This record gives sequence, structure tokens and C-alpha cells, in this order.
Amino acid sequence: MSTTFASVALAPSPFDTQSFSFSKPQEDQTFFILSIGINPKLQKICGGIDYPIECLTSIIPFLNENVAMISMSILKVEIDAIHNKTKEALDKTYKLSMNPPTSRLLPLCLKSCINNYNAILESKQRILNAISMGDANELSMELSHNMEDVFACEEEFNKDKIESPITELNSLLVKIITNSLTIDVNMTNV
Repeated sequence: MSTTFASVALAPSPFDTQSFSFSKPQEDQTFFILSIGINPKLQKICGGIDYPIECLTSIIPFLNENVAMISMSILKVEIDAIHNKTKEALDKTYKLSMNPPTSRLLPLCLKSCINNYNAILESKQRILNAISMGDANELSMELSHNMEDVFACEEEFNKDKIESPITELNSLLVKIITNSLTIDVNMTNV
């Protein structure tokens, strides 16, 4: 079996520089995280969800000494990461819409994405309220709507046969949202 090792330096956090290494075995095997300097409870939470690397890289920049290493707190941090990444996607989409279009359909696709990103941003308080009230159904519904908004953005490009200039950001957003749904499912298990 061939194994690839890589080291990733994470964004600045209140702690000293964080880093971790990971091993990616063959496709049919689980992704294992070998970390250095990451709280074992965070490792356990992120290791038990669909995209563990994205979990760590999206959460660590938002951690501080006040964040309890329990699923509920990590979920709230992941919601901040969704909000932050959505703002980044919205900014990029606005900038792209200000450039002369390479296709007459591109501005329409971008406008749809802008509307979808705004809907995701508007959902943050409803998601936090659902977490605070322990309403797993509302939380799941809001996060699922967010995922649908990201997919709808990409679908605009696909239906008009235009290469999406924001596929990478949308892919990361889907992974972070998926992780949030998974953390919610496992909230009582960690």
C-alpha cells in the first residue's frame, strides 16, 4: 500500500503555529489523522466525521481558550467557519461580477450565487438559535438548505455549460456544511 505524507501549516490562531500530518491510504480505506499539538478531544470529534482534514483546518483558526472541546462548542465554531467561508465566496463572486464577462450568461450565474450566499449568511442566527435550543431538526433543516444553496450556485454554471470560477470555494463550503451535519448527528456521542 502506498501512503502519502504531507504537512500542513494552519492559519494563525491564539496558540502558537499549529500543524499536523496526515496519511492517505488507498481510496477504499479510512483517512487517518496523525496530529501534533492538537487537542485529543478535537481530534476525536474531527476524526469521526466525513471530512476530518477540513474539520481541523476550518475550526483551528477560530479556537481560543474559551472554546470547550465538546461537540456542541465545536459545532458552533464550525458554523462560524461556514459564515466566514461564505463571506469569502461572496466577495470573490462580487469581484468576478465587476469584471467584463467572458460569457453573457456569466453575470446571471454570479447573481444567482450572490443570492444563495446571502441566504446562507442570513441563516447563521437561526442555526445558532437551533443549537442553543437543542433543536436538531431545525439545525439539520437550516444546514441542508445551506447545502442546497451551494449546489444551486454550481448548478447555474452547469446548466449554462460555463466553467464555474468558484468551484473550489463551493466544494470546501459543502465539506464544512457536511461536517456540521455530521457533528450534529454525533453530538451526544462525544
